[in-house]
Amino acid sequence: MNHDRQDEAGRLEALRSFDVLNTEPEQAFDDITRFAASVCDAPMAVITLVDETRQWFKSAVGLNVRQTARSIAFCNRTIQQEMPMIVADAAADPKFHDNPLVTGDPHLRFYAGFPLRSREGYGLGALAVLDRVPRTLDARQMQTMQILAGQVMALLELRRQRRDLGQLLEERDRMNDVLRNQAHSLQDAQRIAGMGGWELDAGSRKLRCSEELYSLLDLPPRAAEDLPSLLRLVPPSDRRRVAAAIDCALQGAALDIEHRIRLPDGSQRSVRQRAEMRVRDGGHRVLVGTMQDITEQHASQGTLRLLHDCISRIKDAIMITEASELAEPGPRILFVNEAFERITGYAAAEVIGRSPRMLQGPKTDRQQLRRIGEALDHCEPVTAELLNYARDGSTFWVECTISPVTDQSGAISYFVAVQRDITERKRAEAEIERLAFYDSLTALPNRRLLMDRLQQSLEAARRSGMVGALIFLDVDNFKTLNDTLGHDKGDLLLQQIARRIESCVRRCNTVARLGGDEFVILLEDLGRDAETGAAHAEVVIEKILEAFRADFVLGADRYHCTPSMGVALFDREHGDVDDLFKRADLAMYQAKAAGRNTACFFDPAMQSAINARVALEREIREALARGEFLLYYQPQTDSAGNTIGMEALVRWRHPQRGLVSPDYFIRLAEETGLILPLGLWVLESACRQLREWGGQRGGGNWPVSVNVSASQFRHPQFVELVLKVVRDSGIDPRRLKLELTESVLVENPEETIAKMARLREAGVGFSLDDFGTGYSSLSYLKRLPLDQIKIDRSFVRDVLTDPNDAAIARTILALGQILGLQVVAEGVESGAQRDFLESLGCHAYQGYFFSHPMPPERM
Repeated sequence: MNHDRQDEAGRLEALRSFDVLNTEPEQAFDDITRFAASVCDAPMAVITLVDETRQWFKSAVGLNVRQTARSIAFCNRTIQQEMPMIVADAAADPKFHDNPLVTGDPHLRFYAGFPLRSREGYGLGALAVLDRVPRTLDARQMQTMQILAGQVMALLELRRQRRDLGQLLEERDRMNDVLRNQAHSLQDAQRIAGMGGWELDAGSRKLRCSEELYSLLDLPPRAAEDLPSLLRLVPPSDRRRVAAAIDCALQGAALDIEHRIRLPDGSQRSVRQRAEMRVRDGGHRVLVGTMQDITEQHASQGTLRLLHDCISRIKDAIMITEASELAEPGPRILFVNEAFERITGYAAAEVIGRSPRMLQGPKTDRQQLRRIGEALDHCEPVTAELLNYARDGSTFWVECTISPVTDQSGAISYFVAVQRDITERKRAEAEIERLAFYDSLTALPNRRLLMDRLQQSLEAARRSGMVGALIFLDVDNFKTLNDTLGHDKGDLLLQQIARRIESCVRRCNTVARLGGDEFVILLEDLGRDAETGAAHAEVVIEKILEAFRADFVLGADRYHCTPSMGVALFDREHGDVDDLFKRADLAMYQAKAAGRNTACFFDPAMQSAINARVALEREIREALARGEFLLYYQPQTDSAGNTIGMEALVRWRHPQRGLVSPDYFIRLAEETGLILPLGLWVLESACRQLREWGGQRGGGNWPVSVNVSASQFRHPQFVELVLKVVRDSGIDPRRLKLELTESVLVENPEETIAKMARLREAGVGFSLDDFGTGYSSLSYLKRLPLDQIKIDRSFVRDVLTDPNDAAIARTILALGQILGLQVVAEGVESGAQRDFLESLGCHAYQGYFFSHPMPPERM
């Protein structure tokens, strides 16, 4: 009995340590109870705590109470057990059937309470859902309630830790005041830390000292660049001992020595030196050390020890940095506590002198970092949640509070960062989100998340005018599989279907499962017109149909199934979620009626456009087989009107439409892969023409430029194909020039440069077409083996009237001069344009002013 009283006393003491009983309502608790009621579909949810006599309601949904007597509280029984307490029907339960909360208002029948246990193991209260009718909870609801109960305790523990931290910080502030008062009385005192760093190369014995060390020694920068120059500052009585200690450290022993140092003015100070051997890349051994002024330190050792003990008690990571500029390389770390070492895995010696940026990584929120920087630039404290990286590469979440520390003059002297590990809280939040927004079977977004993303997509389409598509997919004859092989095989099939659909779309698109065998694919940013959007959607549809052609392996069984898909396009004119779903659903049923294993667009006119696109693709294939394509050539001239080169341009002699320009068919050839055989034909034809011109008496000896698409260039055998064509045609490879667009450079620039270099070694030249219209980076543009860049005709067209186009042309010409490249202006259609470009330094042109593209026999 005495033991029970002691446990109750401990429980009450733990409860009071949270200081949370008779306090104002808090949003965080209310959010949890509302979410609990929603997840469990219950009219009432509460968070309660129990003291000696009463039950306190910290949050309540569906109840309007502040407290009840402990004797009738269901929670009083919940805190006495480890597992959740479930009362399916209180009116039929002998322990509760005569309870006033059951017989009277609020007439409880169902109660599910999840204990709130402190880290000491005491039951403080409960998170509970209640109902006025008998019922129970399923496994998912039980799991979510357990997580939410953990969140409640995390919030309570956070309150207690913040209170403890506040008390420690108050003690720290008091100690800082003591230190500042002592430092003010020291004449010509150095920084509070009084510390500088140094590194000694074990091989060359070269010494590198930090600015702080030179300041500590009253020496100009670089005054001591080797070990002897530093030892000369040590009085003779200490010099041999210091030199011996450093020699031992160079052999691997730790260095920790106190001695005197002589300053240039003849005065002496006491310093403490610490160092450890570090092995850098390539086995390079460096002795890394610090020197600290301890002349005045001994007088305040007791105070400093107390401050150190206070910081050591804090379980949060503490980091102190200098208050230097935040730009690269940033402030350097001066101090970290043991909690920092435990959380990050870095020893203090590894981080002192380095930038806090060492804890950042690719997933660290850059927006939060910018917010921190802006606050510190204004000398304001700031709190943020950050994903940091430990020494072993693992990630952890912290709630980081950074405060500037000022000296007596009001100037910022240090930044103090307190980092609380909130990794478990973040994991719990992620698990709650997964349960609320993702399908438990396939891990795809569920209907709730899909509707939210679709609404956002519709709003974005209204703003941008971009076309999107909603694809409604139904698995044909899925019910037959469930009836014959069982629901477990059906679930396995749905999981595999989810993975196959995901492999057919970009990561920025959404694949969701509505339930049963219904999937939805949301595609965004498909183009600015419906025809383009439909064409892109058709590509995804073909990928999905192809993905379904292979059998699904369901354990020992192999199963083949097909999808029926309905497609509804949307743009700024179609902004209703429900209507869009109906259109996609109706189109899916059209696909079912059309024989299944196909897709139908809701708009019949758009279906006709797709059919026309398919017909054009067939015509291109037939044109290649019948030899209907031919090459025209457009001259490139210099300022005097002399021909200096030719560009080969493909045309299609269509049996019904006549001579067709590439604008009609090149885009579709790119999308369907037909650009590969067409591009090879263009290259072979241009090389044959080069050979014919070279064999004619008086024939032109100009180089010929051939356009190469991104698809061609990325072909793994592209270099070999070009070299084979050159060899077979017998031409001088220096007369062949390949024109690339900037889109070729965007993806895998290193591989692009390697391919260009191989062809350049064989004599083939390169020209960069449409320069200025893409996204190429000058950082690797200068590395490309180019001979020529071409100013895009869009800049030349208005160069006389648009100052921006004129400035762009001037910039491209200057860039070409810097990189040693010939610059050709495309689309020159008037003498005025030619004269203006010549005044800017352009001496090569191409356009209708000089010549239209012509067949080779007219050249």
